[in-house]
Amino acid sequence: MVAVVGPNGCGKSNVIDAVRWVLGELSAKNLRGESMSDVIFNGSDLRKPSGQCSIELLFDNSMGKLGGEYAKYNEISIKRLMTRDGQSNYSINNTSCRRKDVQDIFLGTGLGPRSYAIIEQGMVSKIVSAKPEEMRVFIEEAAGISKYKERRKETEQRIKKTKENLSRVQDIRDEINRLINRLKNQANAAEKYKKFQEEEKDLKLNISILNTLQAKGQKDRLSSEINSLQNQIKVKSLEVETQQSSIDQVKTEHSSMLSSFESAQKNFYSIGAEIARLEANLQNLNKTEVQAEQDLQAAKESYSKAIEKESTFESLNPKENELKLNIAILKALQALDQKKKLDDEIENLNLQVDIKTKEVDGHQSKLEKIRSDSSSLMLTHDSAQSNFFATNEKIARIEATIQNLERSSNQAQEELQDIDTSYLKALEKESDTTNLTPKEKAINLLDEILEGIKDMGSSEGSLFQKAMQLKDSLIDILKIASDQSASVKEELLLRKNRLEEKLLQINDQNEEARAELETLIESRDSQNLNVEESKSKKALVDESIREAEKQSSVALIDLRSLESNVNNLKLDLRTFEVNIENASVLLDKADINIYDIDRKEYSAMNLNELENSLAEIQSTISALGSINLAAPDEYLSRQNSLSKLLSETEERKKLVEQDLSECVQKSSSAEAELNSIKQQQSKIDESIRDSENKKSIAALDLRSLEEKSNNLKLDLRTFEVNLENASNDLVKAGISIENLNPDSYADLNLSELQKDLENIQSKIISLGAINLAAPDEIAEESKRVEELDIQLDDLNQALEKLQSAIKKIDAESKIKFDDSFNAVNAKIQEIFPKLFGGGKAALQLTEGDTLNSGITLAAQPPGKKNATISQLSGGEKAMTALSLVFALFELNPAPFCMLDEVDAPLDDLNATRFVAMVEEMSDRVQFIFITHNKISMEKSDHLMGVTMQEAGVSRVVSVDVKEALKLAAS
Repeated sequence: MVAVVGPNGCGKSNVIDAVRWVLGELSAKNLRGESMSDVIFNGSDLRKPSGQCSIELLFDNSMGKLGGEYAKYNEISIKRLMTRDGQSNYSINNTSCRRKDVQDIFLGTGLGPRSYAIIEQGMVSKIVSAKPEEMRVFIEEAAGISKYKERRKETEQRIKKTKENLSRVQDIRDEINRLINRLKNQANAAEKYKKFQEEEKDLKLNISILNTLQAKGQKDRLSSEINSLQNQIKVKSLEVETQQSSIDQVKTEHSSMLSSFESAQKNFYSIGAEIARLEANLQNLNKTEVQAEQDLQAAKESYSKAIEKESTFESLNPKENELKLNIAILKALQALDQKKKLDDEIENLNLQVDIKTKEVDGHQSKLEKIRSDSSSLMLTHDSAQSNFFATNEKIARIEATIQNLERSSNQAQEELQDIDTSYLKALEKESDTTNLTPKEKAINLLDEILEGIKDMGSSEGSLFQKAMQLKDSLIDILKIASDQSASVKEELLLRKNRLEEKLLQINDQNEEARAELETLIESRDSQNLNVEESKSKKALVDESIREAEKQSSVALIDLRSLESNVNNLKLDLRTFEVNIENASVLLDKADINIYDIDRKEYSAMNLNELENSLAEIQSTISALGSINLAAPDEYLSRQNSLSKLLSETEERKKLVEQDLSECVQKSSSAEAELNSIKQQQSKIDESIRDSENKKSIAALDLRSLEEKSNNLKLDLRTFEVNLENASNDLVKAGISIENLNPDSYADLNLSELQKDLENIQSKIISLGAINLAAPDEIAEESKRVEELDIQLDDLNQALEKLQSAIKKIDAESKIKFDDSFNAVNAKIQEIFPKLFGGGKAALQLTEGDTLNSGITLAAQPPGKKNATISQLSGGEKAMTALSLVFALFELNPAPFCMLDEVDAPLDDLNATRFVAMVEEMSDRVQFIFITHNKISMEKSDHLMGVTMQEAGVSRVVSVDVKEALKLAAS
């Protein structure tokens, strides 16, 4: 008795989870996780995460309780290792194995997939409230029927495969019968084919002879025509070369003339450009002369106007200055009054701005707090959504893995079927080969290499040598075929075993993936609820934010409006201050202080009237324009310069007109020279065109002769090829071309022979594909049918044996179940009163077949009437479940029993009874129980303390209670 003790959360239950996991558990949910990778250490504050996890169980088999192939081992090791990618590896005694192999060891020992030897937290209520079908599993495990069920399952699979093989063999037999019928038709067609082939051979020989004679005559005729054309080509080539020489000479003269033309043209264009330049200069000089005369007249008029303006301007200046001073004083007084009024308004608005600023700050503080809450909710929402998406990705990956595994499983099953078919074919071929005599084997193989004999010559010596070589090759082929038949069978069996093992591994991985998928889907649903909840909260907070932002925006708009009014008033104030400053500058010049002005003196003045008067005076002054006091002197100077300019312009005009006349004469001479060169060029171009036309005509004639020669050469080559092909056909037939006498074949008509050949070939084509080996194949396929009939008989006998085995297994299972059910029922009726101090309990079969009926558990604690299991208290359910477990152990003790806090709901009296029962059975079964009960701890032989001094890391401390008591007593 070993008690595992320790505080809550230190990892005690992990001990039971580890044992269940190493025995092949695939459901992460049953291991209190979301995925199988959760069993791997995920790290702590002081330790890094692990990349894998591994558990090993050691069983003492020195008493030989475990039979089978492991009975000879005194110690048996079961180990499981899993990595982060989800791959699990199992081993027995350090030898790699499948999950199924691990489970097969414990079939019928109580440690099966539905083990009653490992009772976890919450399983007590599940046992007593289990469905009748689930309750039956415990009895079957205790009775050892699980082995029979596994054998029955394997037998059913064999029956299925046998039926499939039987169906395939029957299909093969039917197909062979259909093949034999087709082969009979093919044999008839082969006879007709051979007859038509002989006729075709004779016709082809006669056609080849006629084609040879015709091709020989055509070849001689074409050779003569080609020689004549070659002579004509030489004459025409000489004519083309002569014309080309003439063209080259004229083109040289044309190039020289082109150079002279370009030089004359360049000179003509240069003179034209000079004429244009001189004409432009002459126009500019005329314009200059006219402009100088106009400027002289304008200077005279300007002098007269300047004298008139000077007298008017001197009388208006004093009046303008007086009006400006009075206007400045009135504007300064008005600006002072407006400035005082604006100062009062600005002060009032500043008070309102301060109040509104505090209101905006209050709204902003409230908004920041709500936004902070929103950010926190957003983080929570994002985290929940991220977990949701991550779980979805895991689900997608696992679903993809399941699909891949199913595809791999289907592929492996198809390969298994192909291997079975190939194996049957190999057996058939081996049977066919075995039944044939060496002579028949040689005949069959010689038929396959018949084409090789056709290529041999007519020499008897070479035929004998070839036959000897074929004989040696035939012996080697027979040896290789025999060896290959055996190796093919061995290879097929090895492949079949490997595929079956692979299929079991795929099924294990598929079960693991589906279990993990179920856990992840539950986790995803929970995460989805969290996401929706966070969305609702966030929507409420967003609404609060919008309301706060709205209030803040209204207050902010009011504040901006007030600030805008203040700024506008400040701008107006600045305008009045500028007006005051401008007026002060003007008054300072008049030695007047704005603040010492007598307002009564200016109260009767009207600012608008003063401004209108000032505008009239300024308009008059503007109309007068600028006054030129030095007008007479400037006029005299301007007159002299303009007169000089007119004289110089006249001289330059005369020189330009003289140069222009000379250039016009040069242009006429250059144009005449250019026209002369153009006429000479036209004559040369006409000569070139005439020579090129003659050359083109000669070249066309030459090309026509060459094409005709090439066509004749192609025809000649065609006849040569026909002659060569016909000659080869004749050589193969043993006929020499030199010895052919045309008169001997004068009566033959080539067209009629070709029609006869087409008729024969049409008959051959109408026969379709010909199988010359059809008669031999009929005999072979008939023997195969006989062999398949034997195989069908063998398969039917095997099927009968397997069905008989199923009946035997069912009969043995029924006997063992009935015996075990009665034994467990008797034991529970004995153990229940011990644990409860009275009362009674019994197992009952539901209606139906004994092999498939369910089991119910009825319990009546002392002093209570019959009641359903669901009406029992937690402690009563635990004691009832333990009664069933102990009864099962009495029938079939498992190697060990693990109990996880099953005594938690028990009071001291019932805990004492429970421990006494465990102590009584501990002679036959090793008990490991997790407990917080002091009574259970006191009765245990060993205490295993589990602590977690370092966060996330469990440590185990073992204490032998008896040794500890001895040590304390001494």
